[in-house]
Amino acid sequence: MNTVTINNKQLPAVEFRDQRVVTFAMIDEVHNRPQDTARAAFNRNREHFIAGVDYEELGSDVIRTELPEGTFSKFAPSGIVLFESGYLMLTKPFNDPLSWQVQRELVNSYFRQKQSQTLTEIEMIAAMAADAVRQQKRLNNVEEQIETVTEAVENIKRGSMR
Repeated sequence: MNTVTINNKQLPAVEFRDQRVVTFAMIDEVHNRPQDTARAAFNRNREHFIAGVDYEELGSDVIRTELPEGTFSKFAPSGIVLFESGYLMLTKPFNDPLSWQVQRELVNSYFRQKQSQTLTEIEMIAAMAADAVRQQKRLNNVEEQIETVTEAVENIKRGSMR
């Protein structure tokens, strides 16, 4: 997994819908804030954020199949990821000198890094392999669901299930 160093902290490069995203925990870490500071700020100002534009709330199936392992706990029932605009709005009130530096680094080195750097052939192959793994996980999940439905249909046909 690619990582980016922000404020001397290694952040994993997390993407959702072909965009870099951050979690509340990632924001707290790079801004040297106590745990759940970013979440509390988001919850206080939630009416100002637009779902699908600034953030996305993901269910457990999406967390397990479309995000890198470790982004959220594998037991998390849901999770929120912030796109660049959501991050900037969330950290708008952070105006200490460290926050100005971290905000600039995150925007330039994390969110916009992908746009300014051409991938090498090996990086493209690695990205394709990672995408293939994600697709395989999603396919396996769908196959399991189909198996469950098929079993239920068979049980209904046999009369052992209503």
